[in-house]
Amino acid sequence: MKRLISIVAALCLCTTFALADDDEGDFYDDGYVYEQNGAGDRFLKINLMADFPLNFGKQLYVGGAVDVGYYQFLTSQFAVGGEVLVGYNVTIGRESLVIAPITFGAMFQPVIGNFEFPITAGIGITTTSCYGETYFPGFAAKISAGAFYRLTEMWSLGLYGTAFWLPQWFITHPQEHTQLDKFFATAGIGARYHF
Repeated sequence: MKRLISIVAALCLCTTFALADDDEGDFYDDGYVYEQNGAGDRFLKINLMADFPLNFGKQLYVGGAVDVGYYQFLTSQFAVGGEVLVGYNVTIGRESLVIAPITFGAMFQPVIGNFEFPITAGIGITTTSCYGETYFPGFAAKISAGAFYRLTEMWSLGLYGTAFWLPQWFITHPQEHTQLDKFFATAGIGARYHF
C-alpha cells in the first residue's frame, strides 16, 4: 500500500511539473517596432470644407468645397498621390463659379502618438466655369496641412486646410497677354480610410 501511495504521489508531482507554465520561454523580441504607416500603406480621404475666395474683393461669396484623394506611402512619413477638389461659390450677380482642380503631389506626415500631421504640395490642371463659359485646361498649384487623430487602425478624423492658386492667361493681341490670378483657401473637416 505504501508503494502504491508513493507511485501515485510521484505521478502527481511529475504531472504538475509537466503542465507548469514556463513564462521565461514565451518572451521573444525580434526588434520590430510597429509603425502606424509603412511603405506600401495607402489611404483614401474625403474633406468637406468652406471655400474662401481671397483676391476677388466682394465679387464672390464664401462657398463650399469637397476634396477627395488617394495616397500611397513610400516610407513611414512620405507618400505620393493625387486629389480632386470641387469648389462652388456664388457671385454678387447670382452666377455660379465652379472650380475643379486635379493635382498630383507629395505628402510629408510627421506622427506623434495617435496624431498625424499631413503637409501636402501638388500641381496639376483645373477647369473653371462661370457666366456660362468654361476655361480648360488651366494650371493649378495647391498646398495643404491638417491634423488628424487615428481612431482605429483603419480610420482617422481631423481638421484640414488648403490654399490654392489658379492662374488664367488670355491673349488679347499677338504681343499682349493678360493674366488673372485666382487665390482660394479652404478649411474644414476630413476623414481618411487607411488600408
